[in-house]
Amino acid sequence: MNVGSGSSVTELSATLWRRLFVGIGLGIVVLAVLAVVADVRRVLPTLARFSWELFPVVFLLTAGNYACRFLKWELYLRWVGISGFPRRWSLAVFLSGFAMSITPGKLGEWLKAYFVSRLGGGAMAPLIPVIAAERLTDGIAMLVLGLASAALGSGWGWEPLAILGLIVLLGLWLLQEERVVRPLLRFAERVPVIRKRAEAVEAVYEATRAILCWQRLVLVSGLSVFSWALECIGLFLILVGLGLRPELELLAIATFVLSTASIAGALSLLPGGLGAAEAGITGLLLFLRPDIATAVAAAATVLIRVGTLWFGVFLGALALLWIQQRILRSAEQSRVESERVGR
Repeated sequence: MNVGSGSSVTELSATLWRRLFVGIGLGIVVLAVLAVVADVRRVLPTLARFSWELFPVVFLLTAGNYACRFLKWELYLRWVGISGFPRRWSLAVFLSGFAMSITPGKLGEWLKAYFVSRLGGGAMAPLIPVIAAERLTDGIAMLVLGLASAALGSGWGWEPLAILGLIVLLGLWLLQEERVVRPLLRFAERVPVIRKRAEAVEAVYEATRAILCWQRLVLVSGLSVFSWALECIGLFLILVGLGLRPELELLAIATFVLSTASIAGALSLLPGGLGAAEAGITGLLLFLRPDIATAVAAAATVLIRVGTLWFGVFLGALALLWIQQRILRSAEQSRVESERVGR
């Protein structure tokens, strides 16, 4: 197992934890601002009246989302040639991404490829498109859910989603057209920095084509639609728990709100979509259901973010600790064995 030096792992871990705590701090600020804007004196009693017996169901729905996405992760690893990678390590790396998704710039999430490589999963280059494909198929799922819920509702806001969907489809078609991409790669290889990494760039492109071929794209996107629909149902249950009537229109609104706000959060490039997603959920709930009090919309936003994003961050932090200890332990074993051989 290629684990490298313990000192380098310790430095990387310290950097990751600093970024993670910055993200957590930002999240606390966002929730505090939301509570103040919505009038905390009304938000707290609204939360107190929530049917808390529904909240474990929200966690179960989120866990179902994670299970489906882990299956997608495992398929991607297989498609890029990663075999023999222990399932428990794969799960730990996958979960760690939830914690790293709230690091500034979301750069930490890309370290999943690094962790797989360091834990003996193979070269990093073919793993980079896996991270991008995860986000891409999640985005496609949100687009599908947003358009479907708009069709079931009053047709609100489908035009921007449809345009974004067409742009995504065009980009995917271009990626599959080697007649377009190969000349661009040859041109890029004239740049000295890229020329030195020509093999890695080629590996990234081949892995991208392998996991984004249309048959596989349809399969994993369908899986993503199902997995993210579970979280949309979670928002629906939260709204019901806050006193709204359980009806099809409310389910359509919950699906449209969560999917559209998630897209906005992703496009904002903010860690975890913090700020953008919260504003989107609260604002869209108030716009689509003018009868909802501001305190109810804010309380629903807090609850769904705790039951999805922050639940994932908690699991991811535990997984990150496990990975850190595993790599450090392996590095120490390698050091001891080297000293023994040296004698």
